[in-house]
Amino acid sequence: MGDHQQEAFWPIIRPILRQYVRPVRVWLILGVVAGVLAAALSGFGLPFMTQYVFPVVFAVQPAPEWLTTLLEENLPAGYSLEEATLWAAAMLVPLIMSARGLATYANSYLLTKAGMEMLARLRADVFARLQWLSFSFHDRHSRGDLMTTTLQYTQSVQQQLVSVMNDIVIQPLTLVAAVGYLAYAALTSDESAILLGNLLITVGCVPLVRFVGRRIVKQMREALVGMNIITATVEETFNTQREVRAFNLQGRQEKILREVIRHFNRLLLRMTAWHQGLSPAIEIVSALALSYALYRGCSDGLTLEQFSAIAFAFYFCYDPIKRLGSVSNQCMMMSVAIQGINEVLLAKDETPEPASPKHLPSPTAGTVDFDNVSFSYVEDVPVLKDINVHVPAGQIVALVGPSGSGKTTFINLICRFYDVQAGSVSIDGVDVRDISRAERTKAIGLVSQFSALFHDTIRENIRIGRPEASDEDVLRAGDRARVTEFTAALPEGYDRMLAEGGGGLSGGQRQRVSVARAFLRNAPILILDEATSALDMRSEAYIQASLEELAHGHTTFIIAHRFSTIRMAERILVFEAGQIVADGSHQQLYENCVLYRSLYDEQVSREAEENKDSKEAAVC
Repeated sequence: MGDHQQEAFWPIIRPILRQYVRPVRVWLILGVVAGVLAAALSGFGLPFMTQYVFPVVFAVQPAPEWLTTLLEENLPAGYSLEEATLWAAAMLVPLIMSARGLATYANSYLLTKAGMEMLARLRADVFARLQWLSFSFHDRHSRGDLMTTTLQYTQSVQQQLVSVMNDIVIQPLTLVAAVGYLAYAALTSDESAILLGNLLITVGCVPLVRFVGRRIVKQMREALVGMNIITATVEETFNTQREVRAFNLQGRQEKILREVIRHFNRLLLRMTAWHQGLSPAIEIVSALALSYALYRGCSDGLTLEQFSAIAFAFYFCYDPIKRLGSVSNQCMMMSVAIQGINEVLLAKDETPEPASPKHLPSPTAGTVDFDNVSFSYVEDVPVLKDINVHVPAGQIVALVGPSGSGKTTFINLICRFYDVQAGSVSIDGVDVRDISRAERTKAIGLVSQFSALFHDTIRENIRIGRPEASDEDVLRAGDRARVTEFTAALPEGYDRMLAEGGGGLSGGQRQRVSVARAFLRNAPILILDEATSALDMRSEAYIQASLEELAHGHTTFIIAHRFSTIRMAERILVFEAGQIVADGSHQQLYENCVLYRSLYDEQVSREAEENKDSKEAAVC
């Protein structure tokens, strides 16, 4: 890599290495030691053996005097000195190759182990970080992008880092050892011109490596964007299966995906062409250098043994250069993926944990106050404006208004899914920004429109409401939410394993499990966010009875388009264009608020039509 590329690469990867190398430093050190040994045996040992051992084996040269003396002193009976010398010289070959092979294996295994451990931690940390980053961060990034970062980017870094770590130690040391032998050969003979000439040719590889590296990085960036698009397309199709099948869009989605894949493959092939083209280019340069050495060697009367040893040494010079060129490009490719990972790991948490958390009163009453609150998702586009509301503990409050009027945002600010831009939201007099995440979530129970059930048993899905709860507590919550009514008909009962997303249960049954979860948590503040809007009227009636029992004694906020769902509310807040335009009971609002009256009358008319259609369907 050139200096500019190194400057771009190291600041990106240095924080990753600093954080994740320490836990695996023992494996790294052992791998480096093994790499040093393998490099020395390759770059110096094999050329040395070619020049000095093979001539002894083939009786071209006499054995060194120290070896002859040693053998004579320890020569077994019945063995001649020539035979013993041959055995000793021949045995050096398997000894050196075995030691080199074992050292290379240890280097590869230990560095691979260290690299996999580092990247396993990295992937888990990326996933964990995504769990804690604010909803604002998730709003700015598609789920396809985040899935690609968590899976593809980390996998790319893992593969490239392991490959780089295998080469980054052994190849430079092999090169140093080989150059060391060439220096030794030049000093012990008069063939320094061969050495210097070939080393000058070596320099010609550097701009080639830099040029190819820049092209690869460009293609890598475009390829990663293409992978994001593929992931997003597949995810969109899976998440909209009902609509895809209902409108016969299978062919359309398949066509879109095929076009995206074709574009991605074109980018990948270009990157592969540049990456794979570097190796033969360096081999051509190496062949030119070797032919030059052959010409100069023959002209200067170099012996076959000397030339073979120098050729060996040159191979161990150029092979590391070729591999290091690949390493350079892999590092630049890796930096592209790490930049994507750093966008997650180094992202600013817009709802950070307080440095000195304040505690809610014990027991927590559940009083909620909005003090002159304003909020916007996009700058200069307010969603809530100057909201002032006091909700005393235990009051049941309904939020009504047209879509987009700010009801869900109001709830999101209580949960601190987002932070206000102005004013404050407090629970029992404590600003939600000063309450720890664990204590705040413990104080709030949420039942939303789409029940989030996990691939686990019904029992454990309920226990999520309070992980330390006993089986008796879980069953009691299930009874109150009428879960037992349908689990009694299941062979496994509460131990029924659910598929992803609660597959295996009807919409009403999934919602009952969600309500049971809220019963188990028994939080002082309860939020019912369109809790029955996805259900038919019969299922809604079952759930409504459970919700009324659940809301009793809790500060409850209800968002619902069906006014029948909010009949238990003691107080109604009417939202319009980000402001609360009316506040009171149903009777007060119906008499004095035109917006509320029109919304209510429209809903009553719609429910009457639904009841009529339901009765006609029953008759049929």
